[in-house]
Amino acid sequence: MHMKQIHYELDINEIRPGMVLQKDVYFNGNLLLGKGTVIKPSYINQLKVRQIQKVSVFAGEVNLNDILPNPVQQFYAKAYQEVTALLDAIKEDKPISPGDVFNLVEQILKTIFSHQNTILQLTGFPGVCDYYYAHSLDVCIYSLITGKALNLDNNKLLTLGMGALLHDVGKTKIPESILFKPNSLTPREYEIAKEHARHSYEILNQIPIFKRDIAQIALQHHERCDGSGYPQQLKAAEIHPLAKIVAIADIYDALTSDRVYNRKILPHEAAEYLLGISSTQIDRVTTTFFIKNVAIYPPGSQVLLNTNEIAIVTDHNPQMPLRPALKIITDRKRNPLKNPYHCDLQSNPHITIVQLFH
Repeated sequence: MHMKQIHYELDINEIRPGMVLQKDVYFNGNLLLGKGTVIKPSYINQLKVRQIQKVSVFAGEVNLNDILPNPVQQFYAKAYQEVTALLDAIKEDKPISPGDVFNLVEQILKTIFSHQNTILQLTGFPGVCDYYYAHSLDVCIYSLITGKALNLDNNKLLTLGMGALLHDVGKTKIPESILFKPNSLTPREYEIAKEHARHSYEILNQIPIFKRDIAQIALQHHERCDGSGYPQQLKAAEIHPLAKIVAIADIYDALTSDRVYNRKILPHEAAEYLLGISSTQIDRVTTTFFIKNVAIYPPGSQVLLNTNEIAIVTDHNPQMPLRPALKIITDRKRNPLKNPYHCDLQSNPHITIVQLFH
């Protein structure tokens, strides 16, 4: 049985969390949010960022308890602002306070220990122009979740978090025409872009407390276990163990975020890519922990299935993190169901996720 099929076209300022989309919303030819999706506050923000003025919604509203991350959403927004201020200060050659970086990483770590799945729903910021800031924050979150799963002690976790947060500060020294170029870089431009790892090292090496491990993480996050990385072509045993974690987080975030020159891919596709290079370029054991804990569909996420239904992720399966348990909330025409029902992807191999609505 469906909700009433009455619908309204509303101005973006009249949209409220809990409303259900009646039509697909596209941006630049790509599906941004699908018909049948329940609106979350972060979705309203995405629509505004992309200057979408009107959307069509069904008359009924839905109880949001299943999908609202609430306080953690506010935390992510605040952390994002702090990261932006920090990276902008470095960009303008202003002195930064190591204490501020330490406190921010400590807060992120605390939030991960109390709300890990919720914070994973918030990563992968939608605005292309903000990729540099969001990438730094997300790589920090992914690295800390992995470090926690690897049972690193608190000091190592804080060092890892600071190195991950600051791994790309050298990009401030790379011309924006190269950083934001919408198509392939020329070989010369690529060589200039690669210099960001050394620039990061030089910036962080001038701050006494960051001199050792944190500057090394930034220098080595593009090194690869088979020696194919840069800038020093180090091999597995020569790479700082914490840089190996940041390297995986960096690749994963780049694959799963929208960027000027690249369309994002789904967590399970990114996990397959990581597994494919884990026997050569990245550390195999760390990759396994990363996939089990980061490359998941967090509870509360909304997804589009190959059956054309919309579902909410209700739980993740530790044995098969990329085949979660779902609550299906629409029929195959994506009209809202009056009685949503549960479905476990672990026991339904024919059903696959084709889009994640972040």
